[in-house]
Amino acid sequence: MFSTCSARRHQTSALAMLLFAGMAITPMAWAIDGPMHQGAATASRAALMAPVAAEIIAPSAGLTPDLLVQKVLQRNPGIEAMQAASDAAGARIESAGALDDPMVSYAIAPNTAGGPRQGLNQNVQFSQKFPWPGTLDLRSRMATAEAESADQQVADLRLRLAARARADYAQWYYVHRALAINAANTTLVEHLRTVAEAAYASGQSPQQDVLQAEVELVRLRNQALELARLQRTVQAKINALQNVDPDTEVAAPTGLPSEIPLPTYATLRDAALAHYPLLQSLDARIQASRDRVDLAHKNTMPNISVLAGYNSIMDMPAKRLTVGVAINIPFGGNHRGEVNEANARLHESEAKLADMRNQLLSDIDQSRETAAQAAATIKLYADKLLPLTRLNMQAAEADYGSGSGDFLKLITAEQQYLMAELEVARARADLFTQWASLNYQTGGGLLPLSAATMLRGTSP
Repeated sequence: MFSTCSARRHQTSALAMLLFAGMAITPMAWAIDGPMHQGAATASRAALMAPVAAEIIAPSAGLTPDLLVQKVLQRNPGIEAMQAASDAAGARIESAGALDDPMVSYAIAPNTAGGPRQGLNQNVQFSQKFPWPGTLDLRSRMATAEAESADQQVADLRLRLAARARADYAQWYYVHRALAINAANTTLVEHLRTVAEAAYASGQSPQQDVLQAEVELVRLRNQALELARLQRTVQAKINALQNVDPDTEVAAPTGLPSEIPLPTYATLRDAALAHYPLLQSLDARIQASRDRVDLAHKNTMPNISVLAGYNSIMDMPAKRLTVGVAINIPFGGNHRGEVNEANARLHESEAKLADMRNQLLSDIDQSRETAAQAAATIKLYADKLLPLTRLNMQAAEADYGSGSGDFLKLITAEQQYLMAELEVARARADLFTQWASLNYQTGGGLLPLSAATMLRGTSP
């Protein structure tokens, strides 16, 4: 039999192998009095450390962000509804530039029917209304601008849905990573509890070690419940975008890009001002409002109606054919109100454009700063925190094995390492979400939908 200190060192060596080998050790390796050389345990730990990180954090094969975007753009009914509205706006262009329908009137004098002289007297009249010159062109231009505005709203919806799909995918990736980390942590703590129970039974450690392991297991199980709820919520959001039932199964994520380029603010600003669909939609609306102002001024001018008729009631044939014109007489009060309303609508559109431009640039700055912070967090964790937490876990193991450490420090070190992995996953999801937002705000300038396959790869 080993001494108490030797037995404790033996338990901790086995524990270290469990920590870094992804719980690949059989329960027999945890026997308190089983022979295991300390040097062999250290060598095994070093050899298995590299593949373990991949085992704990590698995502499952399945859904990619590009595939999800493709499905959403194919199935979301909002796009079809918006496209129908755009088609309706485009259909108005032809009718807007057309003349009003001609008018034909026909009348008879019934009492003359069967008369001895001319028979039934009849009156036929034809008229065509012509608006003031330039009016039809203005109407057509205004309808074209409104159709362009509607087209840009369709483009905005497609980009917005793509951004939402990528953001939901990032959440889907995160919750799968979190569940994997939780499962690995739970398995580890269950083995730690087994070690603590065996050590307590042999009188080598206090009962508090067992209780600490139990407390940690309860915490992990509650975390798993919260993550399962989050998984169902994200699944329902993804299915809603695809227009399918909320409980439809969604494939596991393949991962996120390992590196995402982040353009400068100036580059993002220029791309947004040039390509953001809602800005272009408002630009088109402003043009339509200007045409509406000009049209209101045109309406202060008279319309001309050309008339032609035949009236058989006239006794002489030369008097029966008539031609003529008619005009309306615009009154100032009625049309002044129309002009004032058109000017007010133009001012409204211009103010909305200025407000949207300012809000867009503010959103871009915030999204970029958030993305930059997430990228810096990923680098900081990869370069500093993950190595430090790994070393801290090794130190806690060594202290516990030598008898100078305690079980709580060992569990705390294990929690810190796995929590760091979880925070890296959260930062990667945040970075991808903000990148998707920037792509939307720049009108697809970062990733045109036709080139979505350029973004590939998985990341831990």
